Amino acid sequence: MTPVLTPPVFHVIDPAVLLEAAAGNQEIALLLSQTYVDSAPATYARLQQGLQQADFAAIGSQCHALKGMTMLIGARELTALLQEMEQAARQQQRLSAAEQRLQVLYHAVFEEMQLSIRHGSAGTQA
Repeated sequence: MTPVLTPPVFHVIDPAVLLEAAAGNQEIALLLSQTYVDSAPATYARLQQGLQQADFAAIGSQCHALKGMTMLIGARELTALLQEMEQAARQQQRLSAAEQRLQVLYHAVFEEMQLSIRHGSAGTQA
């Protein structure tokens, strides 16, 4: 008898958003999820570097790039935070509270994406 996998509970991503973007195709959604996990860390690292250097152009462009990725995976809170930070950077401003929240939220989203991939991979192998 095959064990029944209990779907994970997600708090910071909405896998249904990604599945809808993939036109309901679970394999494509899984591929897009893996693309996020493979691509987001480098973008996040460039954003962190921009923040450390107070490089408003880098902050704005990396927030914009990461925002596009987070929108696709249904990370609404992180997407909104990146939007705020992007707009502030375009005005040569910093949002210290948002920057502090960014680290926690980014890592929570990344962990849930990894969980989603593990769960999705197990589901496609059944």
